[in-house]
Amino acid sequence: MERELGEAEREWDLLGVRIEGLRAQRDALRKLVEASAAPTVELSGLSKADAFVAVLRASDKPMTLGEIAEAMTAAGKKTVSSGASVYMDGLLKAGRVVRVQRGLYTAA
Repeated sequence: MERELGEAEREWDLLGVRIEGLRAQRDALRKLVEASAAPTVELSGLSKADAFVAVLRASDKPMTLGEIAEAMTAAGKKTVSSGASVYMDGLLKAGRVVRVQRGLYTAA
């Protein structure tokens, strides 16, 4: 009985590891799909603030700061979501961007 229980527990542990690996693969694939769905726009020659607005205008849905940063980086303007909030505050105050709900933005 003890031996069978030990084998079952090892199988349980292996299944847990496999489940975590599959979850990681799923999450990575989701990120790839989201990144490929991000709008692609020409941003060269634009200021970062103008690039933010251009990305939002090209999107068919409101975007998070992370999605905006990913789209801008994909278009050649390296941006991180933590630094994006500084630009977003100014764009909101200037009326160029609208917050449609907490954490989601669209062009005005």
